[in-house]
Amino acid sequence: MDIHYQPVPVADVSGTKIFTFGFTSALKVEGLQFLVNRWVRVFMTPRGSDPLEPEFGTDFGSLVGTNVPKSAKGSIIDIVAMAIDDASEQVQAQDTKAGYNESESLDQANLLRFSPTSSGDGFEAWVEIKNKAGEVLTTRLFDMANR
Repeated sequence: MDIHYQPVPVADVSGTKIFTFGFTSALKVEGLQFLVNRWVRVFMTPRGSDPLEPEFGTDFGSLVGTNVPKSAKGSIIDIVAMAIDDASEQVQAQDTKAGYNESESLDQANLLRFSPTSSGDGFEAWVEIKNKAGEVLTTRLFDMANR
């Protein structure tokens, strides 16, 4: 069982809070949503921030709160794409080790869309996550311009 993370609405952002539990009572998470939660957790965790598992996480988490020039758009897309691949490999290793069922095991995750925000000082990215049961969920990464 897992807890359900949801993005904090832009209007409610304070400090570095990106996700909230947002529910008044516990919510059981299973199937595709459980997989997406695990994947997002790996994707958003800055590599090296877990002292017990220093290889856990991706380089994407290091982008949060940094200033990257607009001219670096190509390299940002590369960082996002590599982080997607890295998170996917880690989740697939978890799947193998824990023996999750097909609805909770990752088949693939792909960057569907990457676009600058209208203000031009950030980006939006959408990731398609597919489990081994063939179910697909498109996840919009939080709006990097407002974080």
